[in-house]
Amino acid sequence: MAAPMRRDRAVGRSERGQALVEVGLALPVLLLMVAALIDGGWAFHEAGMVAAAAQAAVRAVAIQETGTGHCDGAPPAVDQATAVAAGRDAAPRLDPAALTVTSTYLDAACDGRMRTIAVSVTYPVRALTPWFAPLLNGRQLTAQAANAVEELPPSWWGRADEVAAQQAQIGALQAQVSSLESAYQAENGVVQDQQSQIASLTAQDRQAAAAIAYWSQTASYYYSLWQSLTQGNGGGNGGDRN
Repeated sequence: MAAPMRRDRAVGRSERGQALVEVGLALPVLLLMVAALIDGGWAFHEAGMVAAAAQAAVRAVAIQETGTGHCDGAPPAVDQATAVAAGRDAAPRLDPAALTVTSTYLDAACDGRMRTIAVSVTYPVRALTPWFAPLLNGRQLTAQAANAVEELPPSWWGRADEVAAQQAQIGALQAQVSSLESAYQAENGVVQDQQSQIASLTAQDRQAAAAIAYWSQTASYYYSLWQSLTQGNGGGNGGDRN
C-alpha cells in the first residue's frame, strides 16, 4: 500500500510543477499584451490631442492673419504666440512645457490674395509601462494642419460699420413699408365699405326712379283722362245752349 501512495504523491507534485511552469511561461506573454494595450491606447490618445492642438492653432492664426497683408516673409511673432496659446488650450492634458508649436507659410508669396499658413505641433511620448519604454520613450508625436488665408482684403473689407448702418436703414425702410402696407389695407377696407354703401344707395336710387317713373306715368294717364273728360263735358254743354 505504501508504494502506490508514494507514486500518487509523486504524480501530484509533478502536475503542480508543470502547472507552475505553464503559468510562468504564459504570464510574461499576458503581461506583454496588457502593456501593449495600455501603451498603445495611451499613445493613440496623445496623438489625437496633438492633432487637435495643431488644428486649433492653425484656425486661430488663420483668423488673425486674414486681411493683414502678409504676402512676403515669415509669420510675425504675434502669430507664433497665438498658435502656442491656441494649441495649449486645445490640449490641456499635455505638458505645455513639452509641447512645441511652430507656424510657417507653405508658399513664398501670395497667390493673388491668398497665402497658406501651416502649424506643426510636436510632443514627446512616454510609455506608461516599463516593457515598452525603450520603444516609445524619446519618440516625437507630430501633427500638422494648414489653412488658406486671404491676406489682401477685398475692397469692402473693414467697412463693417457702413454695412451695419446700411442694414439698419434697410430695416427702417422695411418697417416703413410694412406700416404703409397696413395703412393701405385699412384704407382699402374703408374704400370697400364705401363702395358697398354706394352700390346700396345706387340700388335704392334706381328703385326710387322706377317708382317716380311709375307714378309719373300714372299721373300722366289720369291727367290725359281728366282732360278728355273735361273737353267732352264742355262740348256737351255748348250743344245744349244752341
